[in-house]
Amino acid sequence: MNTQFDEFLVQLSFREPKKSLVRKLLVAFNEKATLKKVDVWVELYSINTTNKGYLPKVTGVEIISKLREYLANKQNNRCCYCQRYLFNIAYARPVEHILPRSHYPRFSLMLKNLAIACYDCNLKKSNINWWPEINPDADYPDASQLVKAFHYNQHSYDDHIYWIRYATNNFSFSAYGGLSDVGKKLYIDLLHDISKSEILLCNEGELKKSLAEMKKMNESGVGGENVKDFILSLQKNIIEHGSVS
Repeated sequence: MNTQFDEFLVQLSFREPKKSLVRKLLVAFNEKATLKKVDVWVELYSINTTNKGYLPKVTGVEIISKLREYLANKQNNRCCYCQRYLFNIAYARPVEHILPRSHYPRFSLMLKNLAIACYDCNLKKSNINWWPEINPDADYPDASQLVKAFHYNQHSYDDHIYWIRYATNNFSFSAYGGLSDVGKKLYIDLLHDISKSEILLCNEGELKKSLAEMKKMNESGVGGENVKDFILSLQKNIIEHGSVS
């Protein structure tokens, strides 16, 4: 039986027994999410068959890492929202649930709902629901139901947003504009602040380095939501006041 994970599984370099186990796990977790309407992402992350001698050794961390790599490659290693290049480190490439799993737990493992965002865009968007009218108990929405906001897997980026990247030895930033209502909404909700924060941080070299270290630690599990809230608050203050004071 074909599944949504077939393309992902084909490109895995695992031996067949391990690949078969990964397939069973993904299908089982997705069915659980869909039928029981629960978020399975954290549970998948915690999977570890290392101590079960009759099974190939596989962990949820490894599965999600391979998913991240697969999705990033499909996106040409660019953030799904700001199109900046993704750094080749996990903390800078969080898996983005386009329809947030806090609102739509049934879609927590649907590939059409997953993309890779940079840390900044993922943090800024957080669990904001751009489609509050969509029923969380219904099937995954089609393109006609997603016209109010940008959905990376349903919309062509170049049809909705134009952007330029400017860089010198010591200064770089991206600038954006909306080509459609969808693009204008993405600019207002997300891209304006991402661009402004990047410009302002260029003048704060040590702060930029410190923020990068905090993001790396946070994505490694240090500090939890408190650190995320602090980073978000700090970046918001920079955007609003043009400084950290």
